[in-house]
Amino acid sequence: MPPLLDFSPMREVLYHLPTLVSSCATNNAFLPPFHQRYRAKVHGNGEKPTAVSVPYLLELVERLQSAFDAGKTRAVEWRREQLQQLWTLIDVGRHDLLQLLVENEEALRNALFQDIGKSELEAQVYELGGLKNEILHMLQNFEDWLRPEIPTVPEMFRTYEPAIHREPKGVVLIIAPWNYPIILLLLPLLGAIAAGNAAILKPSEFVPTVTARLAELIPKYLDRDCFRVVQGGKDVVEELLSQPLGHVFFTGSTPVGKTIMAAASKHLIPVTLELGGKCPAIVTEGCNVVQAAKRIAWGKFLNAGQTCVAPDYALVQESILPQFQDELTKIMKTLYAHDPKHPAKYGRILNAMHFNRLTSLLASTRGIKLFSTGAPSLSDLTIPPTVITHLPFYDSLLQSGEIFGPILPIVSFPSISSVAGIVSQIDPYPLATYIFSLHPPTTQHLTHLIPSGATVINDVMGHLGATGLPISGRGSSGMGSYRGKESVECFSARRTVVSVPTTQEWEEGMLGWRYPGGMPEEQKLAMWKGIEGKKSW
Repeated sequence: MPPLLDFSPMREVLYHLPTLVSSCATNNAFLPPFHQRYRAKVHGNGEKPTAVSVPYLLELVERLQSAFDAGKTRAVEWRREQLQQLWTLIDVGRHDLLQLLVENEEALRNALFQDIGKSELEAQVYELGGLKNEILHMLQNFEDWLRPEIPTVPEMFRTYEPAIHREPKGVVLIIAPWNYPIILLLLPLLGAIAAGNAAILKPSEFVPTVTARLAELIPKYLDRDCFRVVQGGKDVVEELLSQPLGHVFFTGSTPVGKTIMAAASKHLIPVTLELGGKCPAIVTEGCNVVQAAKRIAWGKFLNAGQTCVAPDYALVQESILPQFQDELTKIMKTLYAHDPKHPAKYGRILNAMHFNRLTSLLASTRGIKLFSTGAPSLSDLTIPPTVITHLPFYDSLLQSGEIFGPILPIVSFPSISSVAGIVSQIDPYPLATYIFSLHPPTTQHLTHLIPSGATVINDVMGHLGATGLPISGRGSSGMGSYRGKESVECFSARRTVVSVPTTQEWEEGMLGWRYPGGMPEEQKLAMWKGIEGKKSW
């Protein structure tokens, strides 16, 4: 078996990725001519980003592919050079380094607030801090995940020394959404780096300030021949998908995900799709109703409801519906009633198009407004947290796709046996299912009957806090998974390697049956029968 590679330099690259989310200064004077052209073309010499030309995209993909084909992302020497580059960049003394982290984390938090109104706490916890935890987890484990896997084979084939190796796929494309634009761009990148790929990073065009910051950071801390940021919209993605990429990783809506997959299929490019879905929060009798109301309200209205795994609607057992509505109203008044637009409490809707979509849903619903802290404001792009109850199943809030906004419909159900059917009518493949129950048979029953990417008991989005747990969807909510070990698997090609014995004994005793001529057919069949598996049950 070939010796394992030395991954220590790659560990250092990943180790210093927290500083990637902590620096925003750049200087064209330190860049070679090609990179100066890139900076000028894509970012207007540090000013407002401009469109990317098709010839440039072709050149970009070719350069990254050339670096990958040359073995730059695999070589230990390259990793040492990356280590030296990062060390030189950040080795300015402990006090200065800590100050650098503080200053630039603040810059990215400000960019998040400027683009989408994300509060300082939400930016730090759910974007920057979460990313740092994932980096540390990757550093602690990725070498073990990359070791050749020894599969289980029949005893006679163990002499083949079978192994499954994980190899990089090449130049990969990572397309991120606007709602969590930093962590959903860089979290997949950790797996791409650990697996040894080059990567093109495509942030959302709807967060220009964040994109500009990241476009300054990436070439400072990562090898410019192997990692690039491009900005643009649909035309840029279409052009990139026409190139011979090794993998495409997309996070976003289901309709766009279908388009991505269709384009990638023309070139047989493998894809990972992390999409959305109408995640139910199922509240059953006997649960802690006060706690359920509080946790559902927090998860639903985090980031103004613009979270793919937020509970889309609450499905509450009829026997406890009045109690749940009373407790939810109390919680809402405590959390949001005094100032729903305060930046420390809430966020804003992305743009006028999404604002109009959400207000249209509110205008068309047949339900009754249980709670709201005020009226929507187009000038502020804010919609106060709103709870709607007594909805029919055909209501637009339930049947028009993921709400993706601060509107919580409440639907009742008579008994546990009816829950799976109701969920299937609304969305048969939610991205996550949230079950509030203190009765294990109930949680087991619902977990088995409702297919989803994740199931969380007595909380919402609790699976995101545990570093390394896979994130995935099913059906219309996505395909493939990532995070931690699953990220390495996502960006790796699995290669089976065997070494067949060359001894004469093996040649005649085990392989003699397969060659034409020689021994009689009856003898060959008898020899094969000796090798063939036997029923053991």
